[in-house]
Amino acid sequence: MNEKSWLARPAAFFAGDAKPMAEAGAVAVIGLGRFGGSLAVELAKHGVDVIGIDSDEAVVAEYADKLAHVSRADATDEEVLRQLGIDDVSRVVIAIGSDLEASILAASRILKLGNRHIWAKAISETHAEILHQLGIRNVVRPENDMGRRLAHLIRGHISDFLPIDEDFVLARTTPPVRVSDVPLASLGVRAAYGVTIVAVKRAGGSTWDIADRDMTVYADDEILIAGHPREVEAFSELDKDSDG
Repeated sequence: MNEKSWLARPAAFFAGDAKPMAEAGAVAVIGLGRFGGSLAVELAKHGVDVIGIDSDEAVVAEYADKLAHVSRADATDEEVLRQLGIDDVSRVVIAIGSDLEASILAASRILKLGNRHIWAKAISETHAEILHQLGIRNVVRPENDMGRRLAHLIRGHISDFLPIDEDFVLARTTPPVRVSDVPLASLGVRAAYGVTIVAVKRAGGSTWDIADRDMTVYADDEILIAGHPREVEAFSELDKDSDG
């Protein structure tokens, strides 16, 4: 976000009434930086009415034609949040960037308004811990999550990696030679390797098919596998010794 403090900004500057939109199920995104802005635009592309809030007038102008409603406002001001209908929106995303104080105050105000469907961005482990202590259940750390994901991609055997929880991930990879050309029912992949082949996309194909026992995967297919990160990584590297 902008280097200037949110608390130094005027309370609010917006046109129109966002409350009817809020009451109709809009999602509020507070902080339209790289993370919040891309999230808000993606939601809008999928037909979601988004109420965007930012303290920077230039940012507000940038998103004026992209979102259903955009306001320049101090998200730490409870009355301003009420004026914007934040107590009525279906979901709230607190995506304030480096201003830790503003993020925590905004979270506290929104919880006070009674909204419990809140996602909040954290920039550090301490920030995440404070948000959890306040009562925010859904805390995301984009930089941390991307770092974990990239660490797996760099190794070369996984082309996409999605953490679901600390001990469970989905990964996109190619079938190891030793599980190719044989029906899945006869392989016992889960028992042997601790992972489950969830879906398969044939070479040159554009759609994914849910894997079943009668399916055979081939070396040039792509597969989605699920399991513990350690076992998913090990399964994706079964052919590593023959790569060079």
